[in-house]
Amino acid sequence: MRILELGKSIGFPFLFILVSYFPLKGQGLEIGGGIGGVAYTGDLVRGYQFGQQGPGIQGFIRYNLSNVVSVRGTGLIGRLKGDDRVNTIDPFTQLRGSSFQRFVIEASATIEYNFLDYKERNSLIPWSPYFFAGVGLAAFSAKSSTNDYSRIQPVVPFGLGIKYKLTKQWNLEFEFGARKTFFDYIDEVSDTPTPNKLNPNYGNELDNDWYYFAGFSISYTFYSVPCPFKAY
Repeated sequence: MRILELGKSIGFPFLFILVSYFPLKGQGLEIGGGIGGVAYTGDLVRGYQFGQQGPGIQGFIRYNLSNVVSVRGTGLIGRLKGDDRVNTIDPFTQLRGSSFQRFVIEASATIEYNFLDYKERNSLIPWSPYFFAGVGLAAFSAKSSTNDYSRIQPVVPFGLGIKYKLTKQWNLEFEFGARKTFFDYIDEVSDTPTPNKLNPNYGNELDNDWYYFAGFSISYTFYSVPCPFKAY
């Protein structure tokens, strides 16, 4: 599938660079993955709606610079969808009757900030809310129209989540993240040169599309055991 080829060309080199750059030591490295839902907002869906979600999965590598600050490389794949008939905004959108489904693969680098020092050995709180923000690239599956744009687009991911320390090595987390894009063609609906609202391409070119991921993840922290017989 071409969308998988796009994912390999974007995601694998990115994760390789991330792992190569940061040393694998102590409590620094985590790997994890999770499942959830991806959703989009744009000309067909004006606000976030759970009923318009598609399935999504993500995997990530996290390096903990300290107990409160981390950097993370993430790969995400999901199915975006929207349908005028499911979410009728006004009589014009009902007559337009546009719909779409397409896959997105994303590779991103983000910085995370934990609001509580839950990883401290003597901490009585095994959880913490966190904020993340960064940059990424998204690759969208094949176009269904002749609109002139690149299927690989820059995105700005950011959001909130909560982490819970199950054991010394295992962590459970839930996050909700938004992706700001800089184009208006996820749904293949944008402005049209004719002022006819019944034109299926009618939309608002000044209102770029967004997409989102909400889901649960689990991660494993690598610990190094110090050798008791150190050479001096």
